[in-house]
Amino acid sequence: MNLSDNRPTFTVLPKEIGELRNLKELNLENNSLTTIPKEIGKLQNLKWLRLGSNSLTTLPKEIGKLRNLKELDLSSNSLSVKEKKRIRKLLPKCSIIYF
Repeated sequence: MNLSDNRPTFTVLPKEIGELRNLKELNLENNSLTTIPKEIGKLQNLKWLRLGSNSLTTLPKEIGKLRNLKELDLSSNSLSVKEKKRIRKLLPKCSIIYF
């Protein structure tokens, strides 16, 4: 699902995103998201998640439930080194892009 390039109007990802349980790819790049709802953890079939170029400083711990996730793009966000390490521990088998 492609929901990219909706700046500056797309600021909140609805928690109902968790109902799309068969989703394999979610592109949320180039928006103005500041948070991701914990319901993202319900997307067990998700393989690619693109969150680059938003205003994220943290991700919910439920992101660690995405065991099938192959690639997570977090480029051009405001994540601290501590937060990046926490995400890495939650998703040890996932390729994570930070730049």
